[in-house]
Amino acid sequence: MNMQQTFIDALFDPEQALPDRLASHDGNQARFAVYRNNVRASLTQALADTFPVCLQLVGEDFFRAMAGVYIGQAAPTSPLLTDYGHSLPAFIDAFPPAAAVPYLADMARLELAWLAALHAADPSRLDTGALAALLADPQQVAGLRLQLQPSARQLSSPHAVVSLWRAHQGQLDIAEVDPSRAEQVLLLRPDLQVLLLPLDAAGAVFIEQLSQQPLGAALEHTLSRHPHFAPEQTLALLLRHQAIARFYPAGDNA
Repeated sequence: MNMQQTFIDALFDPEQALPDRLASHDGNQARFAVYRNNVRASLTQALADTFPVCLQLVGEDFFRAMAGVYIGQAAPTSPLLTDYGHSLPAFIDAFPPAAAVPYLADMARLELAWLAALHAADPSRLDTGALAALLADPQQVAGLRLQLQPSARQLSSPHAVVSLWRAHQGQLDIAEVDPSRAEQVLLLRPDLQVLLLPLDAAGAVFIEQLSQQPLGAALEHTLSRHPHFAPEQTLALLLRHQAIARFYPAGDNA
């Protein structure tokens, strides 16, 4: 292992000492300790800024202790602090002390999705009249492919993370939230503000499938899991909130 990698390992693991070639110089050990503390403090604050609701749910002491363990296992891969923490939800899933807050990992996923939607490319304009004509044509509709806007993000959770998030924004009374209730949501930024659009379980499956295959196949897959699903309401929601960026008639390449 080269000295650079040894230095990086020691920087993120407080149990490791400074590389011998550097430690031999007077004062380097103390300077390194200060530098390591500053790096860890900056990364901890970056995580707190990215996951403010998670911090509120578990409290500052728990969050910072958890962040310390995470930082020791996940060094940054980007020079931008705003990019740090994308693997935190998976870390939380496997972090035993977080088991007492079973919705914490999905809350972290929701906060990441919200940020991704906020910073996504601006929405594309859609010819809604042409799309409506295709949707009304039985010969065209099954092969129609739809592409959602760059900001579109979807999350399905066995926990009420959307309601909990809204409660922490002051939009709901947290006393009325049942955390054990499953929720699905589509995040979208049609203008300057990120919208959280609630979905039922069938609608969430349908939208997920629309990103992978033509409308007819997406509907068939959804009906295999939710036999009473009718797509009209979900398609109307996508059109009403300008969620569709492009469409490709049957035979066209997406």
